[in-house]
Amino acid sequence: MAYTDFKTLAQVEKELGINIKQAYKLYVDIKPIELSAWFIETMDLSYDLAININTEAARQSLIVDNVLIELKKILPISLFIKKYFNVDASKGLTGNPDGLVSNSLDDLEIKAPVIVLMEAKNNDINPGFPQCIAEMVAAALFNNKAGIVRETIYGIVTDGISWRFVNLKDNIATIDKHTYSFNGGNQIIAILKSFILDNEQPS
Repeated sequence: MAYTDFKTLAQVEKELGINIKQAYKLYVDIKPIELSAWFIETMDLSYDLAININTEAARQSLIVDNVLIELKKILPISLFIKKYFNVDASKGLTGNPDGLVSNSLDDLEIKAPVIVLMEAKNNDINPGFPQCIAEMVAAALFNNKAGIVRETIYGIVTDGISWRFVNLKDNIATIDKHTYSFNGGNQIIAILKSFILDNEQPS
Protein backbone atom coordinates (compact mmCIF):
# COMPACT_ATOMS: atom_id res chain seq x y z
CA MET A 1 0.00 0.00 0.00
CA ALA A 2 1.15 3.55 -0.75
CA TYR A 3 -0.11 7.17 -0.81
CA THR A 4 -1.72 6.51 -4.18
CA ASP A 5 -3.88 3.79 -2.62
CA PHE A 6 -5.81 6.33 -0.58
CA LYS A 7 -8.78 6.92 -2.86
CA THR A 8 -11.47 8.40 -0.59
CA LEU A 9 -11.67 10.77 2.34
CA ALA A 10 -13.60 8.12 4.28
CA GLN A 11 -10.64 5.78 3.85
CA VAL A 12 -8.28 8.43 5.21
CA GLU A 13 -10.52 8.96 8.22
CA LYS A 14 -10.86 5.26 8.96
CA GLU A 15 -7.31 4.06 8.31
CA LEU A 16 -5.32 7.08 9.49
CA GLY A 17 -7.62 8.37 12.24
CA ILE A 18 -8.02 11.81 10.67
CA ASN A 19 -11.13 13.94 11.03
CA ILE A 20 -11.92 15.83 7.85
CA LYS A 21 -13.71 19.17 7.86
CA GLN A 22 -14.36 21.93 5.36
CA ALA A 23 -14.04 25.69 5.57
CA TYR A 24 -14.39 28.49 3.04
CA LYS A 25 -12.03 31.19 1.78
CA LEU A 26 -9.37 30.60 4.42
CA TYR A 27 -6.65 32.39 2.47
CA VAL A 28 -8.43 34.90 0.22
CA ASP A 29 -7.21 37.85 2.31
CA ILE A 30 -3.54 37.04 1.72
CA LYS A 31 -2.20 39.82 -0.49
CA PRO A 32 -0.41 38.96 -3.75
CA ILE A 33 3.35 39.47 -3.79
CA GLU A 34 5.72 40.83 -6.38
CA LEU A 35 7.21 38.04 -8.47
CA SER A 36 10.63 37.83 -10.07
CA ALA A 37 11.16 38.84 -13.69
CA TRP A 38 12.36 35.28 -14.29
CA PHE A 39 9.06 33.78 -13.14
CA ILE A 40 6.92 36.23 -15.09
CA GLU A 41 8.89 35.64 -18.28
CA THR A 42 8.94 31.88 -17.80
CA MET A 43 5.21 31.63 -17.16
CA ASP A 44 4.40 33.79 -20.18
CA LEU A 45 5.55 30.81 -22.23
CA SER A 46 5.19 27.75 -20.02
CA TYR A 47 1.65 28.36 -18.72
CA ASP A 48 -0.01 28.39 -22.16
CA LEU A 49 2.24 25.56 -23.28
CA ALA A 50 1.11 23.40 -20.35
CA ILE A 51 -2.55 24.14 -21.05
CA ASN A 52 -2.18 23.31 -24.74
CA ILE A 53 -0.34 20.03 -24.06
CA ASN A 54 -3.01 19.34 -21.41
CA THR A 55 -1.44 16.43 -19.57
CA GLU A 56 -0.76 16.03 -15.86
CA ALA A 57 2.97 15.77 -16.53
CA ALA A 58 3.00 19.00 -18.55
CA ARG A 59 1.09 20.94 -15.90
CA GLN A 60 3.42 19.61 -13.20
CA SER A 61 6.67 20.43 -14.98
CA LEU A 62 5.66 23.68 -16.66
CA ILE A 63 3.48 25.29 -13.98
CA VAL A 64 3.66 23.61 -10.59
CA ASP A 65 7.41 23.00 -10.53
CA ASN A 66 8.10 26.60 -11.57
CA VAL A 67 5.90 27.81 -8.71
CA LEU A 68 8.02 25.77 -6.30
CA ILE A 69 11.23 27.15 -7.79
CA GLU A 70 9.95 30.72 -7.42
CA LEU A 71 9.08 29.93 -3.79
CA LYS A 72 12.64 28.71 -3.26
CA LYS A 73 13.96 31.98 -4.71
CA ILE A 74 11.94 33.86 -2.10
CA LEU A 75 12.60 31.76 1.01
CA PRO A 76 15.46 29.56 2.30
CA ILE A 77 13.79 26.18 1.81
CA SER A 78 14.50 22.85 0.22
CA LEU A 79 12.11 21.31 -2.24
CA PHE A 80 11.76 17.83 -3.65
CA ILE A 81 9.85 16.71 -6.71
CA LYS A 82 8.76 13.07 -7.01
CA LYS A 83 11.30 12.01 -4.37
CA TYR A 84 10.64 8.81 -2.42
CA PHE A 85 9.18 9.62 1.02
CA ASN A 86 8.92 6.42 3.05
CA VAL A 87 7.59 7.16 6.53
CA ASP A 88 5.50 4.19 7.68
CA ALA A 89 4.90 1.38 5.18
CA SER A 90 2.60 -0.43 7.63
CA LYS A 91 0.14 2.45 7.29
CA GLY A 92 0.60 2.90 3.57
CA LEU A 93 2.60 6.09 4.10
CA THR A 94 5.13 5.55 1.37
CA GLY A 95 5.57 6.75 -2.17
CA ASN A 96 6.61 9.80 -4.16
CA PRO A 97 4.77 13.09 -3.52
CA ASP A 98 4.61 15.39 -6.53
CA GLY A 99 6.07 18.21 -4.48
CA LEU A 100 7.47 18.47 -0.97
CA VAL A 101 8.79 21.56 0.84
CA SER A 102 10.98 21.58 3.94
CA ASN A 103 12.53 24.32 6.06
CA SER A 104 15.79 22.39 5.96
CA LEU A 105 18.37 23.69 3.49
CA ASP A 106 19.55 20.19 2.56
CA ASP A 107 18.59 19.62 -1.08
CA LEU A 108 20.09 16.12 -1.17
CA GLU A 109 18.00 14.41 1.49
CA ILE A 110 14.55 15.09 2.90
CA LYS A 111 14.93 16.38 6.43
CA ALA A 112 12.45 17.67 8.99
CA PRO A 113 10.55 19.84 9.16
CA VAL A 114 8.44 18.95 6.14
CA ILE A 115 5.64 21.48 5.99
CA VAL A 116 4.01 21.54 2.53
CA LEU A 117 2.89 18.65 0.32
CA MET A 118 1.63 19.18 -3.20
CA GLU A 119 -0.27 16.96 -5.61
CA ALA A 120 -0.64 17.88 -9.27
CA LYS A 121 -3.72 16.52 -11.01
CA ASN A 122 -5.12 16.91 -14.51
CA ASN A 123 -8.56 18.55 -14.67
CA ASP A 124 -9.93 16.72 -11.60
CA ILE A 125 -8.80 18.10 -8.27
CA ASN A 126 -11.08 16.51 -5.66
CA PRO A 127 -9.75 12.93 -6.05
CA GLY A 128 -6.33 14.27 -5.11
CA PHE A 129 -7.28 15.18 -1.56
CA PRO A 130 -7.10 11.68 0.00
CA GLN A 131 -3.59 11.12 -1.32
CA CYS A 132 -2.47 14.61 -0.35
CA ILE A 133 -3.82 14.27 3.19
CA ALA A 134 -2.11 10.89 3.57
CA GLU A 135 1.17 12.56 2.60
CA MET A 136 0.50 15.32 5.12
CA VAL A 137 -0.05 12.72 7.86
CA ALA A 138 3.27 11.18 6.85
CA ALA A 139 4.94 14.59 7.12
CA ALA A 140 3.60 15.08 10.64
CA LEU A 141 4.92 11.66 11.70
CA PHE A 142 8.24 12.35 9.97
CA ASN A 143 8.66 15.63 11.84
CA ASN A 144 7.69 14.07 15.17
CA LYS A 145 10.21 11.27 14.72
CA ALA A 146 12.87 13.93 14.22
CA GLY A 147 11.77 15.70 17.40
CA ILE A 148 10.50 18.73 15.51
CA VAL A 149 6.89 19.61 16.17
CA ARG A 150 4.98 21.79 13.73
CA GLU A 151 1.44 22.74 14.66
CA THR A 152 0.24 22.73 11.07
CA ILE A 153 1.07 20.82 7.90
CA TYR A 154 -0.21 22.29 4.64
CA GLY A 155 -1.26 20.62 1.43
CA ILE A 156 -2.08 21.72 -2.10
CA VAL A 157 -3.98 19.94 -4.84
CA THR A 158 -3.82 21.66 -8.21
CA ASP A 159 -4.16 21.21 -11.93
CA GLY A 160 -2.05 24.32 -12.48
CA ILE A 161 -5.06 26.49 -13.28
CA SER A 162 -7.11 25.88 -10.13
CA TRP A 163 -5.51 25.57 -6.69
CA ARG A 164 -7.08 24.08 -3.55
CA PHE A 165 -5.59 24.09 -0.07
CA VAL A 166 -5.86 21.90 3.02
CA ASN A 167 -4.29 22.12 6.46
CA LEU A 168 -3.68 19.42 9.04
CA LYS A 169 -3.62 20.24 12.74
CA ASP A 170 -4.36 18.04 15.75
CA ASN A 171 -5.48 15.17 13.50
CA ILE A 172 -8.03 17.42 11.79
CA ALA A 173 -7.67 18.04 8.08
CA THR A 174 -9.51 21.17 6.99
CA ILE A 175 -10.16 21.51 3.28
CA ASP A 176 -10.76 25.00 1.93
CA LYS A 177 -13.80 24.74 -0.37
CA HIS A 178 -12.75 27.85 -2.28
CA THR A 179 -10.91 27.42 -5.57
CA TYR A 180 -8.01 29.82 -6.08
CA SER A 181 -7.15 30.67 -9.68
CA PHE A 182 -3.53 30.78 -10.83
CA ASN A 183 -4.01 34.22 -12.41
CA GLY A 184 -0.29 34.91 -12.82
CA GLY A 185 0.67 33.14 -9.61
CA ASN A 186 1.25 36.16 -7.38
CA GLN A 187 -1.43 35.27 -4.82
CA ILE A 188 -0.76 31.52 -5.05
CA ILE A 189 2.90 32.04 -4.20
CA ALA A 190 1.97 34.52 -1.46
CA ILE A 191 -0.23 31.84 0.11
CA LEU A 192 2.57 29.27 -0.08
CA LYS A 193 4.95 31.80 1.46
CA SER A 194 2.52 32.28 4.35
CA PHE A 195 2.49 28.52 4.90
CA ILE A 196 6.27 28.48 5.28
CA LEU A 197 6.42 31.48 7.57
CA ASP A 198 3.56 30.16 9.71
CA ASN A 199 5.69 27.13 10.53
CA GLU A 200 8.89 28.94 11.45
CA GLN A 201 10.15 28.17 14.91
CA PRO A 202 10.54 31.17 17.22
CA SER A 203 14.14 32.22 17.65
